[in-house]
Amino acid sequence: MAHQRLLEHRSLMPTVRRYPRPLLFIHGAWHGAWCWEQAMQDFARCGFEVHAISLRGHGESDLPRGFNLCGIDDYLRDIATAIDGIEPSPVIIAHSMGGFLMQHYAASHEVSGLVLLCAIPHTGAWRFLSAWLCRHPGAAIQVVLTLNTRYLVGTPRLARTGFFRPTAPDAQVAAAVARLCPESIRVAIESIVRLPAPRPTPTPTLVIAAERDAVFTEAEQQALAAAYHADLVLIPEAAHDLMLDPAWPLAADRIEQAAARWM
Repeated sequence: MAHQRLLEHRSLMPTVRRYPRPLLFIHGAWHGAWCWEQAMQDFARCGFEVHAISLRGHGESDLPRGFNLCGIDDYLRDIATAIDGIEPSPVIIAHSMGGFLMQHYAASHEVSGLVLLCAIPHTGAWRFLSAWLCRHPGAAIQVVLTLNTRYLVGTPRLARTGFFRPTAPDAQVAAAVARLCPESIRVAIESIVRLPAPRPTPTPTLVIAAERDAVFTEAEQQALAAAYHADLVLIPEAAHDLMLDPAWPLAADRIEQAAARWM
């Protein structure tokens, strides 16, 4: 009998439901459902039913054999499984790589509403990956030698540089580093060469960018919003991991406003 792959799926119910449509949070590369813990509590208090998943190989989900050969289609199957299990269909909040995956998903599926949070742009991750590898050659060599992409982000210095403000507490950065996992090499390659195509009828979309994002530039986020006919919100002073940033309440407020329109 084939092994049933287990995916981590966290759910939180509101004490008083104010909104009929649930929210589903999709994490980015190296992360897992754990990064949404505070966000889930915030939105449950606002009256939303909330869900977050860990894609295969992330968080508490099963690690497949040959994980580096998992591709975008594999992650899309995980997302489809989660969405199909939630009624009514959820509004999606997708961060970084999760936002890139959701652009692919929305190209062929109806989505009730989509928030792209510091997302890989529709033009792909080439600019970021090439710049990061050149900037951190020692980490790049470790990846080549070990085929383990966690070396790109897996120290407090690298994680702080990519994901956090320079002033983020050491304990917060260390706690995140301890939970970061390797990312699939195939997905990293596909994020460069396999680009999404916007639907003729756009999905209701909001793009939220972080002013101090060291991963994706404001110009990339502006182009992303234009490609999907979406409003762009720029959160001042925030870093790439917006859900873990002190400015998160500002982003959460804009997400709630958008989700309420899409109910």
